[in-house]
Amino acid sequence: MKSSSKFAIIASFFLFISCAESLDFNQIDDYVYKPIFTGSLTYFTVVPADFFDSSGTIQQNSISETTNFDVLQSQFVKENLVKLDLDVAVKNEFNREVTIRVEFLNSNNVTVYTFTPIIIQGSNLNFKYKEEIEISANPSILNTTQVKITAELENTGIQMNLNDPSEFEFKSSVTMYIESSF
Repeated sequence: MKSSSKFAIIASFFLFISCAESLDFNQIDDYVYKPIFTGSLTYFTVVPADFFDSSGTIQQNSISETTNFDVLQSQFVKENLVKLDLDVAVKNEFNREVTIRVEFLNSNNVTVYTFTPIIIQGSNLNFKYKEEIEISANPSILNTTQVKITAELENTGIQMNLNDPSEFEFKSSVTMYIESSF
C-alpha cells in the first residue's frame, strides 16, 4: 500500500510541475508536403538486326516505340506536380552515333513535349543524361498519356552487319516532384 501512495505522490508532483503550452493546430496550414517519386519510364535493348526489314536486306536508320504513360492523369498529380526529371542511362556498343528522341504524347497522339535530342557517340558504354522540366513553364506536359521513343542511327553510308552481336541498351526513369499543402 505504501508503494502505491508513493507512486501517486510522485505522479502528482510531475503532473503539477510539468510544462505545458497550448497547442496551435493551425500550424498544419503552413505545412507543405513535398514527396519525390521515381519510377521506370522505359527500357529496351536493340541489336543491328532490329534495324533491318523482315527480309534482312534493307537497313532502316530509325525505329520507334510508343508506350502508355498514364501517371500524369491522376488529379492529385495534375494539381501538385512542380517538376519532372528524365534520367537516361545508355550502353552503346554500336560503332556509330545513335540519337534518341523522347516525346510525350496526349491521347490524340499529338506531341505535348519533346525532350532535347540525346546524342550518344559510338562505343560509349556508360552514357548518362538528365533533363529537368518545370511544370509551370510547360503545363501542357500534364496531358501526357503516352511516351514515344525513337532511336536513329548515324547514316555512315555503310550498312550495319545484320549478325553483329553488339547491343544498344537504353534505360530511363522519371522523377516527379510534388508539393501539396493541407
